[in-house]
Amino acid sequence: MSPTDRAPRTHFASWRDVPAGIYATATQLKTMDLPRQPGPPAATVDGQDGIGRSATLTLYRIDESTPTSSTAAQLAAARARSETSSQTRTCADCGARPDRAPAVSDKHGALCPACWHIHTLRIRQDEARRERVAAVRTARHLLQQPLGVLHVDYTDRGHTPAGVRRAPAAARITVLGGANGLVITDPLLRLVSARAKGVPEGAEDPRSGAELLQAALSGLTVMIWRWTDLYALRAGLQEQQALWPLPEGHHPVVELEPLTAAWRGEITPDGRRPGPVPPGRADRMFDEPLAGPVPAAVTLHRQRGE
Repeated sequence: MSPTDRAPRTHFASWRDVPAGIYATATQLKTMDLPRQPGPPAATVDGQDGIGRSATLTLYRIDESTPTSSTAAQLAAARARSETSSQTRTCADCGARPDRAPAVSDKHGALCPACWHIHTLRIRQDEARRERVAAVRTARHLLQQPLGVLHVDYTDRGHTPAGVRRAPAAARITVLGGANGLVITDPLLRLVSARAKGVPEGAEDPRSGAELLQAALSGLTVMIWRWTDLYALRAGLQEQQALWPLPEGHHPVVELEPLTAAWRGEITPDGRRPGPVPPGRADRMFDEPLAGPVPAAVTLHRQRGE
């Protein structure tokens, strides 16, 4: 085994992560306009095999490949025998004739990598438009309910000598009313033992404080940014044997992050759906476009008259 074979290979999670013009599969090299044979394996990518099953495909560097033994006359004869070669070698959209065989679809014909990428982005944009319509419908439904927006800020206690982050000492839980944006309650609940270091002055007993918070949230549909923001709060309250104050069952808890992402409908040039930037504060989860403060993700659709 050579040192090259023993070296770890680069792995790509999807084809969109593979740099253009650097790597190709053995089949892609074989079907190039001037066919080539692969050199040593250079990378792998998660994709699909010839019958659509998930598979890990081996990639080879194009600059390490070598020409096949086929002569120019043999290649010309092979092209002449194929009635559709000139069609499948030419992009049906821009007319380019790339080295590598264009991707062929039943609906759009053969497409070069650039046109195929544009085609894929258009599909993703159409999906995003449909998701945005659904987000607006959800927002309108939420506006008909009594809402409360909840945001948590934690008191950081730093790291242990071993470099492990300590659990937060307390949590400031700010709840704003969806009808007017005013503060309903903002308790500072202790999440560690009263004897622990770093507990801020004025931190309330978690058991009694959680009961009062539960009463304040009763009857509301509570909107949070994302569930992960509440993990440390839940863990701390459980550690202090306090109840979980957020409503469950008939009055759900709604995440604003996916709703906002769906409303934005943004697609990056590589086809990904970027997550929206967290608001960071309770008041920044609100907006006042028309008739008073309501959650920004809920009211964004009003700004364009939808």
